[in-house]
Amino acid sequence: MKINFTSRSFTIATTLILFFISNVVKASSDTDWYTYTDEATGFSLELPEAPNYTDDYDAFIMYSYNAPNSNRIYSFFSLDFRGLNKDNAPDDIMDSFITNIVTNLNGELLNKKRQRYAEGLRYKVSVKLNAKKLMNAQFTLQNNILYYQSVEDDTNEIEDAHTDHFFESITIGAPKPKKEIPWIDYKSPEGAFSIKLPGEPVDLSRAHPNPIDENGEPYYLHMYNVQDLKNDNNYLFRYNDQPLGYYMEDPVGAFESIKDNFEGKASLVGEGKTIYLDGYEGREYELLIQDQYHSVCRIYIRGNRTYLLLKQKLNPTDKASTDDVFFNSFTFEAPKPLELETLSPKGTNFEIQFLEDNKLTIDSLGYENVYLKNSHDYFALNKESGDVYQFGYSDIKDYFKIKSRKEFFETNVNSLLVWNDSILSQKDITINNKEALEFYIQNKRTKVTTRHQIWLENKRLFLLTGYLSKEGMDSELSNRIFSSYKETSKGPEFDMFSSKTDLLLEHLKSTDTIVFKNALGAFDYYVFEPEDLPKLYKAMTDNYASSETKVKVSNEILEELTITNDSNTLEFLKTLYLNPNTNDTVKAHILNTISELPSNNRLTVFNTLLNTSIPTNSENYTYGVTAPYRDSLEFAIDNSKILLNLNNYEAYRSDVLDIFNDIAENHPEHLNLVSDNLDTLLKYSESDLKKYLEMKEGEDYNYKTTSLMYSYLSLYNTMPYNNPSTDAFTKALINVQDNEWLSLRALTARIHCGLNVDSNYTSKKLDSLFSRYEIMEVYHKTNQFDKVPKKYTKPESFAQLVLYNYLGEEEGYPDNLDVLGKVSKDDAIFYAISYSYEDEEDDSEYIGLVGPVTPISKDKPFTKYKSYSGYEPLQKDWKNQALDLIPDLLEYGY
Repeated sequence: MKINFTSRSFTIATTLILFFISNVVKASSDTDWYTYTDEATGFSLELPEAPNYTDDYDAFIMYSYNAPNSNRIYSFFSLDFRGLNKDNAPDDIMDSFITNIVTNLNGELLNKKRQRYAEGLRYKVSVKLNAKKLMNAQFTLQNNILYYQSVEDDTNEIEDAHTDHFFESITIGAPKPKKEIPWIDYKSPEGAFSIKLPGEPVDLSRAHPNPIDENGEPYYLHMYNVQDLKNDNNYLFRYNDQPLGYYMEDPVGAFESIKDNFEGKASLVGEGKTIYLDGYEGREYELLIQDQYHSVCRIYIRGNRTYLLLKQKLNPTDKASTDDVFFNSFTFEAPKPLELETLSPKGTNFEIQFLEDNKLTIDSLGYENVYLKNSHDYFALNKESGDVYQFGYSDIKDYFKIKSRKEFFETNVNSLLVWNDSILSQKDITINNKEALEFYIQNKRTKVTTRHQIWLENKRLFLLTGYLSKEGMDSELSNRIFSSYKETSKGPEFDMFSSKTDLLLEHLKSTDTIVFKNALGAFDYYVFEPEDLPKLYKAMTDNYASSETKVKVSNEILEELTITNDSNTLEFLKTLYLNPNTNDTVKAHILNTISELPSNNRLTVFNTLLNTSIPTNSENYTYGVTAPYRDSLEFAIDNSKILLNLNNYEAYRSDVLDIFNDIAENHPEHLNLVSDNLDTLLKYSESDLKKYLEMKEGEDYNYKTTSLMYSYLSLYNTMPYNNPSTDAFTKALINVQDNEWLSLRALTARIHCGLNVDSNYTSKKLDSLFSRYEIMEVYHKTNQFDKVPKKYTKPESFAQLVLYNYLGEEEGYPDNLDVLGKVSKDDAIFYAISYSYEDEEDDSEYIGLVGPVTPISKDKPFTKYKSYSGYEPLQKDWKNQALDLIPDLLEYGY
């Protein structure tokens, strides 16, 4: 039976199940009836014999007598509401109770009649249960206690003297005073906390899917509920640890995530506040559950464990107070001590004391370019505290070499640091009589501290980490784990300090693919010494399994020579370049390497070699070949003839065009150098355009061919060049359908070169935020700014345009922009603009800021206002939000 009091908030939930039991002897007359007395609620009544069945519910006990050889059932109970129904009229209580009885029995109410009863309120009810059965019931409300009686029987049997006698036999007197139930002390050894509760809680614990990995270990929510109906309070408390293999990396983010989870279940009253308990940070929120029941929620994070306490008022007119035994009594307790077990991985010669509840992950993929072969990680969870431990080891490759353990450890410690991490403390220790390092890392933002140990043993690297609460950081249990490693047998010796260069270079010649890949990958971590250089020089000319393999080896050695080199390196590379057996790919890479050497003579040698033999049969490293000219335009100007010669080769043409374009833009004193050579620079434009258009008709996209088109258009947008070839080139590209940016640059090139443009087409492009800025810019540059409609030169419109372009470069062009208004600071004016993306499910709006605002006209330089957005959700008080963004705009905006 579910009894809902609709005019108040609390709900008493139970289920009424009526059992039918036959073959019981029936009394022959009313004079022999049994008298039942209940002193607690002060009533007595008569029924044919003593009850022969009971149902024990949380709020009451149902007593029943099942008559023999018939379908008759007598039932009764009393329900004590004293102190609970302060806000409800007796008629409301009675109506709600009767309605829910009928509903839960799936019956049909045939008759409901109020009786004359001077001591309180009484109703008689008739309910159709099914086609053959009826139930007659009598409800009496007196002394704030509800007395229930019912008789079930066949339709043609229920109306008789026995039924009347049962109803009339009830006598109601003075009930005993209601006992005050004292609050209990509730302790959770597993949750490591204690709290006072108004009664025994109901366990609602359940598993919750892992939001990070749907196939991963779930979150297990230890959740409990208890009601204090006398005071209209509902209490809920829970704790949960991270799933095995996870730890609490960002408590602040976790608080925000929990707050976000309120959405759809409760509305937040205010922003919440930061609280503390025993040095642990928490949050307190006021909530409205179902938009009517005021509640207070407190959340604490203790290491990797999250605690949540909720007090909910059950009356919509009441407000929950934090001055409550429930909140005030909550205390963290010391976790129960645990026994450790010996962990000795199969196939190893060591052991460590570890927690029994652990899992192993092994990874051996993607290790080709590191000195490790694999990783074995054991993750363990202390279920008494939520503390997480990770013990990992990796097998080391044959090429591993270090100068000292200490240097190696410190390098690895730094590799563990992420944004805002710092080393809190570190100390040298010994593990198994070998040098090791113990250190603590703390994140400045989250304040999360982790404990670590790192050590090397023969050909293995070990790392032990604790993601621990404050109590667990240096606890007896943690110290036992962190001091428990030991060797169980002596392993083979490995000299980690000796050179492995000979072995590595020998393995590069192997025909075994795995051996070769591991040796080649060693170039990413192996540190060569100057004394290794003669061996590397020789390796460049050695024979290998294939010509392709030799090129790969050569490229790796050339990369290494930019790091490790000597006075002979430049001469060696020059000789190698001029060797007729050196292919163009290696030649191009040699030029790259030469340009990065510390020798003062490197660029002279670079130019000499490039003049002697241009590597034309290589698609690789061509960008690097032109790098010295891009890095120094003065060097490019001095060697323009070499660049013009490179322009004859398609692989270099895009870079050459870009370099000459940069000269025109940044060195106006050398503008003639560009204009005098335009015919030479553009002589392949027609054939390159044809190749691009043919490529577009095929299925394979070629980014280099497309990039070359951009380079031509960039030059046309810098150097006016009005001739038939320019007209044909830009006209063809302006009509490209699937590259809006290329089409736009073709349009601006035509305007810049003084070629005819369709005014309607240009007007349409001006209407688009995507293309408006570039068209305004070229009209300003060519003294045609009057062609820009005045509505687009207004500061508000221009502010919207520059923010659109800023967002496009940062995160993607927004679908909606709306100017909120102006804000000012220190006589400077800024525009606040909201924006949103249609592909976001939650329809989020964000705020951006643009300024300082200045007039836009043909008589002033055409420059963008600064734009900035931190991608913060738009707030109701957008003006103060915009003012807060001004410092970031001035420092980081562009």
